[in-house]
Amino acid sequence: MSNEYRCNAARDAVATQFAQLEIPLRWTDTASPRPIDEPIKPTDRATMIRPIDPEIPRAGLEGADVRWWMVPYFHKGDVRSWKMMSTNAPLETVDTSPTFREAYKRRRALIPTTSFIEYAEPPGWKKGRPKTRHEITWPGGEIRYFAGLWDQSSPSDMADGLTSFCFITGPGCPDLAPIHDRTPAILTLEQGLAWLDLDGAGKAAFSEPAPAGAYTVTVSPREQIMSAAMRRALP
Repeated sequence: MSNEYRCNAARDAVATQFAQLEIPLRWTDTASPRPIDEPIKPTDRATMIRPIDPEIPRAGLEGADVRWWMVPYFHKGDVRSWKMMSTNAPLETVDTSPTFREAYKRRRALIPTTSFIEYAEPPGWKKGRPKTRHEITWPGGEIRYFAGLWDQSSPSDMADGLTSFCFITGPGCPDLAPIHDRTPAILTLEQGLAWLDLDGAGKAAFSEPAPAGAYTVTVSPREQIMSAAMRRALP
């Protein structure tokens, strides 16, 4: 499971990737004022890209900042009453779980990322103390994409409704085995476009774990972990 990530890339850089493949991408809102280096956490708004027509994703895409922590279409209570941790969708049950199966069939998306973050308990760790941060990147450092799902719900406390997303997590991989037994599906742009194809391989494309060497792990000892606000306050 991954519940923190970064996208240290401006929208123009994301759009350039699609333009190189002659795939139109339009933005339906203005970019968030969030500092570009600030980690994205559950319930934050973050960039999601989806097909304008799900049947022909390469014909055109649209992007916007929406809530990370998917609330499914059938939820009618207020947002806080949706208690299920649905930031990640397990690969094994994404096509059968009531929370995710309709989104898997019809509402796929791409979530731009430049790294994701996992935490672990260092030796001697005690409850209430910071955990060790592991920031995971990939060779080349280019923008990649989580295999995302999105949904539109009508919470009782949101008159305009709510668009929200999650992304797929699958088997662990050798590079991350000491940290976690799950790994998000991290895609190149071409792999991402294949994910958007509703007639394509779908979740079967992620059934095998990433090979050794696919990721680089940077460890931040707990005494070095600072919030974005703390970093910005440094002289």
